[in-house]
Amino acid sequence: MNFEVDNKRYAPKLNEDYEIIKKLIWIYFILLLTEGALRKWFLPGLSQALLIIRDPLVIWIYFLAFQQNIFPSENKYISLLTKTTIVACFTSIIINQTHPFIILYGIHTNYLHIPLAFIMGRILTRTDVLNFGKAFLLGGFFMTWLVAEQFQAERDGILNVAAGGHGFQLETSGGKLRASGTFSFVSGIVYYYCFAVSFVIYGFITKGALPRWMVYLGAGATLLAMVTAGSRSVIAECLQVVACFGFLAYIKPNEFGKIAFSLLGFILVGSILYSQIDLFEEGIKFLGLRFEEAANTEGNPFEAYFIRYWHIIRAPYDLTWVSFFGLEGLGTGTRAGVALAAKLGISTKIGFVETPWSQPIIENGILIGCTFLFWRIWITKSLFVACIQSIKKGNYLPIFLFGACGPVLLTGMYGQPTTLGFVAFGTGLCLASTKT
Repeated sequence: MNFEVDNKRYAPKLNEDYEIIKKLIWIYFILLLTEGALRKWFLPGLSQALLIIRDPLVIWIYFLAFQQNIFPSENKYISLLTKTTIVACFTSIIINQTHPFIILYGIHTNYLHIPLAFIMGRILTRTDVLNFGKAFLLGGFFMTWLVAEQFQAERDGILNVAAGGHGFQLETSGGKLRASGTFSFVSGIVYYYCFAVSFVIYGFITKGALPRWMVYLGAGATLLAMVTAGSRSVIAECLQVVACFGFLAYIKPNEFGKIAFSLLGFILVGSILYSQIDLFEEGIKFLGLRFEEAANTEGNPFEAYFIRYWHIIRAPYDLTWVSFFGLEGLGTGTRAGVALAAKLGISTKIGFVETPWSQPIIENGILIGCTFLFWRIWITKSLFVACIQSIKKGNYLPIFLFGACGPVLLTGMYGQPTTLGFVAFGTGLCLASTKT
């Protein structure tokens, strides 16, 4: 199967079951955005259980997909991932003697949500994709309001409480905390605003695709969130999306006017915010302080950005001490896996692995772990090629959505539920957008 969606082959039929799947995808999206709020404010006592709140939903989607013969079981990417996960399960049970519950969480981390991306690619229409874009832009207004309130709130206030209802979010400069919006951690708003920027740019360069007022609203909300979130990652990851203009300019140089208009749109909105909203000016001061403090330990932003990715890429080369079949098996290197092991009274050797490219190798060994990494590289490269082909056909949305989902697909920490959710949902949205 070609990675790029073939409209004639996979165009959705107007039947009730497809509509049910689409509604379930919307529920998946809503839970992705609100899971952190449930864990922090509404159901903190169920914080650990809510880590897998979307699992039953995605299984239901797969059941309906099997009934409609649209589950991507013959897809070459899913096929490799399925085989690799099965082998990892067997070696974890037989060789590493990993507890079955921890293995189940490993399956959740490495496999369970990924087929959703291809189901979305098959059944979502362009209208569906743009409707999700409108949700990102409109939701950005309320998300940014919450981020701004968290920026101004006290460290121990309820708005900045951590998942489980105890503790607080990570600190940043000037006595402030890193805002997390409705998510458990700041990484959630990083991904959220990347997709918001994608649709803002597309709204600027494609007349009539999205309501103009909504595009300007999304641009303003994103810029205000950038300066009040207290995290350099929000800016860095959003700039990755903006950098995708380079591919558009190279392949379609005649669109330079649209590119310039988009950048001017951001500058105009930013100028208005700076001149009219005191909070925006205050946020810029704290953000400048954050960059200055980080520069003393990590170098300038440009260096820190590339060093971070270099550490992820080179991490597997430092794992010569790992045995051929790994240390403790599938799922044991995730934060939830470590917590589950503690509840089960199991002592662990490795604990939580913070580097995403190290985790599969430490858990499952060199051969299986490198296969998981090869899969990441393979699917990211194929998605990128599909987006480039879309540019040549005059479809510009996919390349900007790739700027939002591609980096996390390649180097994201799948063991973190919000990251995994944006990997699956974002890849599906990007894939669906390639349909012309």
